[in-house]
Amino acid sequence: MASARRSGSLAEQLLLLDRLAEERGIRLEPDVPLGPLTTLRVGGAADRLTTATTADELVAALNVAHGAGVPVAVLGKGSDIVVADAGIRGLVIRNRADDMEIDGDLVRAASGAAMATLVKRCTAAALTGIEFGISIPGSVGGAIWANAGAHGGEMRDVVLSVDAWSAASGVVTLENAGCAFRYRDSRFKASGEIVLGAVIGLAGGDGVDIAARVAANQAQRAATQPLADQNAGSVFRNPPDDHAGRLIDAAGLKGYRIGTAQVSTLHANFIVLDRGGSAADVRSLGDHVRSVVADTHGVELQYEIEFVGEWGREVAGA
Repeated sequence: MASARRSGSLAEQLLLLDRLAEERGIRLEPDVPLGPLTTLRVGGAADRLTTATTADELVAALNVAHGAGVPVAVLGKGSDIVVADAGIRGLVIRNRADDMEIDGDLVRAASGAAMATLVKRCTAAALTGIEFGISIPGSVGGAIWANAGAHGGEMRDVVLSVDAWSAASGVVTLENAGCAFRYRDSRFKASGEIVLGAVIGLAGGDGVDIAARVAANQAQRAATQPLADQNAGSVFRNPPDDHAGRLIDAAGLKGYRIGTAQVSTLHANFIVLDRGGSAADVRSLGDHVRSVVADTHGVELQYEIEFVGEWGREVAGA
């Protein structure tokens, strides 16, 4: 989440946001529930929500939020996040900027484009190198932000450059080396910069072979992950030379439940949620799993999913 602060209460900042948005023709919706916009399907409301369908609209909304001093968060496809039951204060921008252009072996993709769409377009163009992305349920921007990966590939393997926005610098272009990609991490997680789009470098290949690899990756994902259940994706990062799911399973936690949340019986590194469940149960279960794995194996698991929103309010009221 990128934030901007000014003096005055949040209510005053939201009034200023409303005025600035109206002046610039940006439509804001108040008190929008965010659960339906995420794969976990839980979480409270955003004070304000707007939808950006182009990179220019995304930048305009970011600038308005910064001008009003309102906290701002950008929501892609809604995977890998758990929105607090108390919701998110400030402005949430739903990123639907999904332009994509293929020029030879280069692909320019806006940050709101779905990874699955990117892979299918590249497969149709007989471009290889991004087949792993079919198992990443989120957007291009989210995948870059997290350096997401699967099947032995990661975004840092294919990203040549990234366009990003920050309150301090506006729009800048960063080469791959400047993105500080690491395992499930990048500079964007700490910098507050918002990914607008990227240039991806691939290679020409045999279309039939590429399609076969994509299909195999899809089949493996369907066979090993609880896709039919409400979930936010892999809960923990894999520790060095091991797998979080193996550690959780070996600790006897498959199927363990707290309230409406349960460790998946298909893949132990997933938490699945009952319909009408709560984000608080997901967090409580995740923290319990971390504690048990630390006690059992001496390994401290690190979250891969992100908890966003007003968690402090819930903890204080507990």
